[in-house]
Amino acid sequence: MNLPDWLYAFASVLAGVALLFLTWKKRQQGVRESYYNLFGKIVIALFMIAFGALLFKVGKA
Repeated sequence: MNLPDWLYAFASVLAGVALLFLTWKKRQQGVRESYYNLFGKIVIALFMIAFGALLFKVGKA
């Protein structure tokens, strides 16, 4: 089964945004975590969003 690249791109961007949103909601509720975990989550979410944007660009070419 071949899925188009834009579907993977959308899923990657959505997962990155969801990770950032859930991390923000967790901090808003007062649940604290170490700064290493927080930094790692933010870096991974940004990489996921960037990968999705790159896949959108490549998929349209």
